[in-house]
This record gives sequence, C-alpha cells and structure tokens, in this order.
Amino acid sequence: MPFTDIAVALQISFTYFTVIYLTGLGGLFSERSGIVNIGLEGLMIVGTVSGAWGARYFTDTLDLGQPWGPILGLVAGAAFGAAFAGVHAVATITFRVDHIVSGVVLNLVAVGLARFLSQAFFGQSTQSDPGGPHLTPLAIPGLSSLPGGLDRAFENLSPVVIIAALMVFPVWYALNRLRWGLRLRACGENPEAARSLGVNVSTYRYQGVLLSGAFAGMSGGYLAADVIGNWREGQTLGLGFIALAALILSNWNPVRLLFFAWLFGFAVAIPLRQGLTDFWLIRDVPEQFIRMIPYIVTIVAIAGFVGRVRPPAAAGRAYEGAGGT
Repeated sequence: MPFTDIAVALQISFTYFTVIYLTGLGGLFSERSGIVNIGLEGLMIVGTVSGAWGARYFTDTLDLGQPWGPILGLVAGAAFGAAFAGVHAVATITFRVDHIVSGVVLNLVAVGLARFLSQAFFGQSTQSDPGGPHLTPLAIPGLSSLPGGLDRAFENLSPVVIIAALMVFPVWYALNRLRWGLRLRACGENPEAARSLGVNVSTYRYQGVLLSGAFAGMSGGYLAADVIGNWREGQTLGLGFIALAALILSNWNPVRLLFFAWLFGFAVAIPLRQGLTDFWLIRDVPEQFIRMIPYIVTIVAIAGFVGRVRPPAAAGRAYEGAGGT
C-alpha cells in the first residue's frame, strides 16, 4: 500500500477527529456536571445548518470576507447549539425529566428544526447552495516535510484541526486545577456534598449543558461550513453518537478522549480513501460493509470496554436541592 494513501487517510482522519473530539468535549462538560447528554447528535445537526448559514451570511451578506466570515459561522453554530442545549438543561435540571428521554427528544426534534431553519435561511429545506467560504488551510512545520508521501497528512489542514488538538490542555487544566472545574466535577460526583459547601449545583449543571451545546454546535458548524462547504440534510452521519462512544471509552477524560476521537476518525476515513479499500485484506469486501467500518469499530469498542469505565457517580440522577453560590 503506498504511503501516500496512508497519509491522505490520516489527513481525512484529522478532519473527523476534530468533529468527534469537539463534540466529545461538549459531552464531557455536561456529564461531568451530572447531566447525561445523548443528544449530541441533535446538537450537531442544529450546528451544521446554523454554521453553514453563519459562514455565508457574515462572509457574503455582511461582506466581512476571510477569515472572519467562516470564524463567525463557527460562532453561530456554537450559539445555536448552546441555545438548543438549553432545552435539555431546562428539562433535566429544572423539571427533572429523565436524561435519556430528553436526549432522545433532542435528537428527534433536531431533524425537523434543521429543515425549518434551512427553509428560513436558504429557501430550501434539505440543503444549501454549494461552494461556501472556508478557512485558509495550514501546513504543520516540520511534519509537512516528511519523506515518502507522508507529508500529505500534515498539509492543507484547517486551523480548527490544530485548535481542537490543543484544546486538550485548557480543558484538562480547567477541570483539574481551576475552582470552577473542581466544583463542576463535584456536582457530577456528589451534588449533596457540593451543596453543603455552598455550591449552586443547578447553576454549574446549566453551565455544563450549555457548554456541551456550544462545543457540539461548533463541531457541526465546522463540518458543514469548513469541511463540506454547505449544509446537507443527514451530513452528520451519526458522528454525534460516535463522539458519545469515544467519551465513554475515554472514561470521561479529555486526554484519553483525544486518542479515541482520532481512532474513530481514522475508522471513518477508511471508507473515504480508495487506496485503503484496495488493500488485499478488504478489497473483496462489499462496499456496503466497508462503509460500516466506523460503526462496527464503535460497537466492538463499546462492547469490550463499557464494563471497565466509571461514569460520574451522580450522572443521570435528578438533584432535588437548590441554593448555594
């Protein structure tokens, strides 16, 4: 197999790593606060249509050009995602609705909401016009000079890919060193103890869920506006559920999530690179089974590791208290 095929597959995997990792970070904040969020797919869907609209609106209508148009498109995706996540927050925190039920509703409503927003934004309900604005791609110094065709993996990368990879440092620091992060984690582990120390559990849980919407919405906006160039119905392809699986396998740890997001990103890349599908182990496998690879990897990984992970102790549990600071 030529190294070029591997390098291009790696490049594609970095793109989908970014989508999965950003969405997984959103789930991390929510579930660390004690609110289970299986609605990440729905938040991504809303982010795709709003991000694609934002990139076009700020670039063309307001004539902000590059790079502000695409950047504000990502901000729009994050804002719409956070607003939609607010529905999940109100349902689970204020009205104490079952977290799984609320997440399922979020995913179902998102499909119809995306069509409504698309009709309002683009005048058509299933896609926007192609050829949207992109961020200027970058090459990673040093790595983009590797021999044997491997340099292709580190060329023409979106700046969002690099930013997403670097997010592991501030997220880890915030959750493990800042008072805000320690309080957020306390709300997910033992909200009664946190309340006894004067922590307003509801406030921190709201913050966690809204952050999950912002990250997942930004991820969807990146997928639509920067990767594909327009919004299309169904373009998330279950990546929100794959991100949830990566989050579980990482044991709700941002550093481990970095690895599993890339692993699933590479699994998504395999069916998209023709050279890899010509490899002798899989070249005789029907195309439909090749396209199932990322989902098979997800199921196998979850089946093998789900009993070895420990979620936040109070995740999914309604909290009856109030007050605090």
